[in-house]
Amino acid sequence: MIKQFNSTIYDFVVTKLDRTDKEPSHTVLIDIDEKSLKEIGQWPWPRVLMADLVEKIDAFHPSVIGLDIIFPEKDRTSPKMIDAFYRRYFNLDKDVITVPKVLADNDVIFANVLADTLSVMGINLTNKHQNSVECNLSNNLNIVNQTLRLRTYKYALCNTPEIQKSAKFIGFVNSNVDQDGILRRMPLLKKYQNKIVPSFSLALLSAVDPHIKVDANRFMILDQTIKTDADSSFLLHFYPDAWYKKVSAIDLLNNKIPADMIQGKIVLIGSSAIALHDNLLRTGSVRTFGAKVHMTVVDNLIQNKIINEPIMYKYLNIVISTFLTLLLLYLLIKNRNMLMVGVVLGSLSLYAFFTYYLLGRGLYISPAYFYLPFIVNFMFISISFMIIDSYKKRLYMEELDRSHVALLDSMVYVAEVHDIETGAHILRTKKYIKLLGEHIFEQPHHPYHRYLSKAKIEMMYRTAPLHDIGKVGIPDSVLKKPGKLTFIEHEVMKTHPDLGRHIIKNAMNSYEENDFFEMAINIAYTHHEKWDGTGYPEGLKGEDIPLEGRFMAIADVYDALVNKRVYKEAFSYEDASDIIKRGRGTHFDPLLVDAFFELKEEFKDIADTYSDDFIEKEEICDI
Repeated sequence: MIKQFNSTIYDFVVTKLDRTDKEPSHTVLIDIDEKSLKEIGQWPWPRVLMADLVEKIDAFHPSVIGLDIIFPEKDRTSPKMIDAFYRRYFNLDKDVITVPKVLADNDVIFANVLADTLSVMGINLTNKHQNSVECNLSNNLNIVNQTLRLRTYKYALCNTPEIQKSAKFIGFVNSNVDQDGILRRMPLLKKYQNKIVPSFSLALLSAVDPHIKVDANRFMILDQTIKTDADSSFLLHFYPDAWYKKVSAIDLLNNKIPADMIQGKIVLIGSSAIALHDNLLRTGSVRTFGAKVHMTVVDNLIQNKIINEPIMYKYLNIVISTFLTLLLLYLLIKNRNMLMVGVVLGSLSLYAFFTYYLLGRGLYISPAYFYLPFIVNFMFISISFMIIDSYKKRLYMEELDRSHVALLDSMVYVAEVHDIETGAHILRTKKYIKLLGEHIFEQPHHPYHRYLSKAKIEMMYRTAPLHDIGKVGIPDSVLKKPGKLTFIEHEVMKTHPDLGRHIIKNAMNSYEENDFFEMAINIAYTHHEKWDGTGYPEGLKGEDIPLEGRFMAIADVYDALVNKRVYKEAFSYEDASDIIKRGRGTHFDPLLVDAFFELKEEFKDIADTYSDDFIEKEEICDI
């Protein structure tokens, strides 16, 4: 993954570089292009024609001629090959074609021309079995210290023996593409069995400079030292298309090019024709062909324009990434969040700048070996930060909830001190509400199921004790009167829902909108509203009454009925249930009444368990 990411970064950055050069190319391509194939005919051409092409090039005095073409089979257009064909298939006993002996074998003619020129031939190294005989290799590399990790091949596709022996130098022509199919780098050396073979490009330069020396990964070429990676490879520095000089092979054969175009140049014979299948993808997903790659390598080496990717930078980047990761962890622990962001953005920006800057100077620092581990580690740290932050927020919300509960405890205690009703009433009513809410929530098809949740039921349970908080504002003469209230006293008593709303609103002044207190207001303000609209303080009707207010209405009335008050005796459970039933659709929400009757026995158990004699203070205060 890191290697692929590293290649992607390289492609992006290298395509942004200005790679124009004032110095002209040292290479020229004689291109067997579509135009040449159309005029002369199908490929391969007769070897006499290739011999003519080489002779015409040599007449212009190039530095060296390289053929990026392999001739592994005999030329079947040779007169002796044609004659042998007719003799064999038509049982003839005399020659069909009569030519002078020197013209009978095209391969010999071609080999003789190559022998008279300074030429370089190519071979293809492979690990797939080849039927060709062992290649004859002729090179003059001076290898004084060979510690490179070279790729080794078992087989080679070579030229016919005559042609192979005639060439002064031999080099491998095959390229190694990266795992994504793109050519980015070229090795200068490989191994064929136990022999070290130069690349086609290096073989061309060997013909020009017979004193090339190899010392580990340092190549002394044309009085300059070229340093490669550990496998003798380097990243290619491709030039703009206008940089590459090429002429059509047919124009050369027809003597249509000036002599100075080839004189002193390193000349390659190759093909850009699509039909010959010598196509590659280079950096930036641009299509190219083999001869153009070799031209690039030659000019890169002569101009020392190669791009190195030393392995030490890969290790160094991983170390730096690890160090910055530890720094981020330290900053996270110290809660220096803005500094963390600065370190991340600064590091990523600096690496982007240095990658671009150094690549323009021939050094690629493998930033993916920093970027990917660092980004992954940063993501891990960010997730850790979110988890820690979530945990802190949960602690904060729990603390806030405890403060709400403490506030409720204080407010409820004030109400208990002032009211004649006991704390057991508060405890029972909230348990009725929780029982009723959970029962409905467990029925997915109940009309009120979608309005409830575990959190909302818990909130109703917590806020129910505040339903009569407004009674702290009712005079004792009314609140604690042992007998029936007068009309005026009753009207005074009816003000306690509004008083409760104002008390809780005042408690909310230090908070933003809060569902907890909003529910407390609804319970305190609307628990005396009736389903048919005859309740108070606003005379709300039906579903206009908040759901929590309707829950509280049943719980409050039921508890008032089954327990003794100073102004009345306790009703039996059956009588209380009958009163609730008669209030269905008038006083109470019909659906809640139905649910109540499904839980009638559980309501009775709560009333018995937490009677007015219940004195367990810890449970009474368990708001």
